[in-house]
Amino acid sequence: MGTQESALVWEQMEMDAVAKDFEKLFPSYSFDGKEVLADIMGGRLVEAFQKLAGGISGSVLTQKDEFRMLFFTILVLGVAAALFVNFADLFQDHQVSDIAFYFIYLLLIAVLLKFFAQTVGAVKEILNGVVTFVRLYIPTYILAVGSASGAASASVYYQLLLVAVYLIEWGYLTVLVPFVYVYVLLTVMNGIWMEEKLALLLELSEKVIKGSLKASIWLITGFSLLQSMVSPVIDSLQSSAVKKALSAMPGVGGLTEGMFEMVLGSAVLVRNSLGLFMTMTLIALCAAPILKIALTACVIKLSAALIGIVSDKRLTNCASRVGEGNLMLLRIALTSVGMFMIQIAVIGYSTGQALH
Repeated sequence: MGTQESALVWEQMEMDAVAKDFEKLFPSYSFDGKEVLADIMGGRLVEAFQKLAGGISGSVLTQKDEFRMLFFTILVLGVAAALFVNFADLFQDHQVSDIAFYFIYLLLIAVLLKFFAQTVGAVKEILNGVVTFVRLYIPTYILAVGSASGAASASVYYQLLLVAVYLIEWGYLTVLVPFVYVYVLLTVMNGIWMEEKLALLLELSEKVIKGSLKASIWLITGFSLLQSMVSPVIDSLQSSAVKKALSAMPGVGGLTEGMFEMVLGSAVLVRNSLGLFMTMTLIALCAAPILKIALTACVIKLSAALIGIVSDKRLTNCASRVGEGNLMLLRIALTSVGMFMIQIAVIGYSTGQALH
C-alpha cells in the first residue's frame, strides 16, 4: 500500500483523535504517526523505527554524570570501609572502627536508596505508560481485528487485553513493585549483622518476585493460546459460509467471491500493520526509561563486584543485592511490555492461520 492508502486507513480508523490523546498523555514523546503507519504498511520497517526512535529523548545520555558519580562513590566508600575493617587493630578501641564502618555503611545506603527510588519512579512511569497506551489503542486495534477476523475473535481478545491491563495495573504496580522495595529494605537491614540473618528471607523474596513474573506471562500466554483454538475457527467457518454463498450467485459469483477475498486480505493487512505499529511505538516509548534502569543496575552490580575484592562482605552484599533489586524492577518493566507483544503476536498468528 502507498501513502494515499495508508492515509485513508488512518482517517477511517479515526487515528487523528487517538494521536491527539497520545500527545496529551505523553507530551515528552512525539512522532508523526501517519508517516510511521505508511512506512509499516509499505514494508519499510527500518524507516518506521527510525522515525519512532527520533522521538526518544536523550535523557539517558544527559545522566551519564550521575552514573559516573554512583560508580565512583560506591568504590570510594567500599575502599574506605575496607581500610577501617582491615586496620582495626590500629585503634585501641574497636568501637571506633565499628562506628566508622557503620557511618560509611549509612552513606552507602543513602546513595543506593536515592538511585533505587529513581528506578522505582521510572518503573511506575513505564507501567502507567503501558496501561495508558494500551487502553488508548485497544478500541482501534480491536476494530481492525473484528474487520479482518470476525466478531468472536475481536470480543475474546478485547477481554484478554483488558485482563492483561488489569494484571499490570493491580498486580505489578500494587504488589510486585512494593515487594521489591521491601526486598531492598531487608537487604539494608541484613547488612547490620555479620551473620546476615535475613539471607534466606531475601532469597525467598527474590524467588517469589521472579516466579510471579513468570506466572503472569504463562497465564496471559496460556489463555491466549486456548482462546485462539476456538474463536478464530468460529469466525473462519462464518467467513467460509459467506464465501460459498457469494460464489453460488449466478453470473457474478466468481467476481463477488474475488472481491470478498481482496477486501478480507486488505483488512488483514490493516490489522497486522496496526498491531506492528502499536508494538513498535510501545517499544520506542519505553526504551529510554528501560535503558536508564538497566544502566543503573549494571553500574551498581559492577561497582559491587569490584569492591568485593577488598571490602567487607556486608557492604559488598548490600550493594550487590540492591543492584539485584534494580534488575528485578527491570524484569517487571520488560515483562509488562513483553506481555502485550506476545498478545499481539498470538492474535496476528492465530487469526491469520484460521483464515486459510
